[in-house]
Amino acid sequence: MPAVGPFDDALEVADRLRLAYAQTGDLTLLRGAVTAAGRARDRYPESDPHHASALSALCMLHRLSWERERDPGQLDLSLAYGRQAVDASPPGDPELARHMSSLATSLQEAFDHRGRTEDIDEAIALYRGCLDVLATSHPEYAGTESNLANALLRRARGHPDPTALNEAVRYARSALDRTPPDDPMHPVRLVNLGGALAGLARSGQVRHLAEAQQMYEQALREFPSSHPARAAVRDSVRQLRSLRRLLGL
Repeated sequence: MPAVGPFDDALEVADRLRLAYAQTGDLTLLRGAVTAAGRARDRYPESDPHHASALSALCMLHRLSWERERDPGQLDLSLAYGRQAVDASPPGDPELARHMSSLATSLQEAFDHRGRTEDIDEAIALYRGCLDVLATSHPEYAGTESNLANALLRRARGHPDPTALNEAVRYARSALDRTPPDDPMHPVRLVNLGGALAGLARSGQVRHLAEAQQMYEQALREFPSSHPARAAVRDSVRQLRSLRRLLGL
């Protein structure tokens, strides 16, 4: 476990433990991070932006617990803390967009688990709100566009909507355009755009099949050889090639 001094800030401790958990998968570290974030929530008054940050940290940490344990109670806690974080953010809080994005991610998890349209609609609204708050030059702007594209695509899979699919393509393309080619997220953004284009193609706009395939193939060239997404991307390329042959494209 990372060394923790007696005077360390509880929020910093929670973040160090979270990062250590991400590297090791040690459940003890995750539980320690939850405890530290809870202490931070109790330490800071509601008027202090750190209070909202502690609530947002609890949102993220309980989502990680949900992803590991699949306990719906952890997902419910994540959503509750995420909403509290957004509500507790004081006017002008520079971290508001981050809190909104964290809640939106948990809502996407809830949509995947429960299939309730209101969850993905709320996530989409939050991502839109993030883009309203962030400057286009902000380092998290492109990632938020990509997240919004993925949320729109999720919704369209269950409720086909050409307007939403076209919007997903627009945001995914913008996110890719804002991401430098040497950025580690560049191949991920290629995959996201490929997925949005493939969604449009499945809706009947087959002219997008070739570009979707191109995005996936470029991502394969950029991903490290050990990247866990490579197998799924290769499968997508094979499916697109087969479909294009079937359609004579």
